[in-house]
Amino acid sequence: MSETTTTTRQIKLLGYIKISGTITAITGLHIGGTADSIDKGGIDNPVIKNPVTNEPYIPGSSLRGKMRSLLEKKTAKQFSPMTDEIWMEMYKGSTPQSTINAMNSEVCRVFGNSASYESIPSILVVRDALYTDDTRKKYMENGLPRTEAKMEIAVDRITAHALPRTIERVPAGAEFNFEMVYKVMEMTFIEKVENKTEVYKTFKPTKDSIKKDIENILWAMEQIQENEGLGGNTSRGHGQVKFELDPLQLKSFDSIIENAINGIVLPDKLKRKTDEKSKAA
Repeated sequence: MSETTTTTRQIKLLGYIKISGTITAITGLHIGGTADSIDKGGIDNPVIKNPVTNEPYIPGSSLRGKMRSLLEKKTAKQFSPMTDEIWMEMYKGSTPQSTINAMNSEVCRVFGNSASYESIPSILVVRDALYTDDTRKKYMENGLPRTEAKMEIAVDRITAHALPRTIERVPAGAEFNFEMVYKVMEMTFIEKVENKTEVYKTFKPTKDSIKKDIENILWAMEQIQENEGLGGNTSRGHGQVKFELDPLQLKSFDSIIENAINGIVLPDKLKRKTDEKSKAA
């Protein structure tokens, strides 16, 4: 008769590190939504908007997905198929080793890994970025349109036939408040075989691992600003953005977090301009 094996886990919350600030569209920004109706001569590719206020916003999933993709390219670990068409850094398996591999990954320990023996939850919350009060006020007071329609034309290389299309964008200059929360957690995985219980792995974050995770998040944001962009059509000039970060905010239930963030320096290119001016003064 085969033995029955069950696994459980315990999670201890050690604190939070909050990364917040503003995202400014330097060029028109297009993050696609769905059209309510199809009108002849209308917008072919609308941006995503709040259905109540009709204001564009930056979905947390768009920023989070871009950051994960960049970090996967930085670590250059082997990709696995999530579906037939989507490959990413993930660890699949039916043994505890797949969980251990996922927790040792700089990508998966932050963004999660659901395919391992014990699924690893994401510890990074990326919230939707909404208009700042100043941007909302500017559009309302001046009666400016919240979006722009950009005409693009694809030309057949042989016949020179032109195929026009209209892409909706958030205009340059729009600002969004954004916020991310990095949750510091200790995870213990317990395996029970019949009446015998055994802890097969405890993952307690260290000063170095917390520091590395935050630095990786900041690195990804810097690449988005300096070399990549957000949303679609970045190769054609859309989606250039600028981040301006506030100082890191900490809520700690364990001294290990305070020790970790003491050594973290915000990249100069991501610092809020007002902070630089105050230092100069």
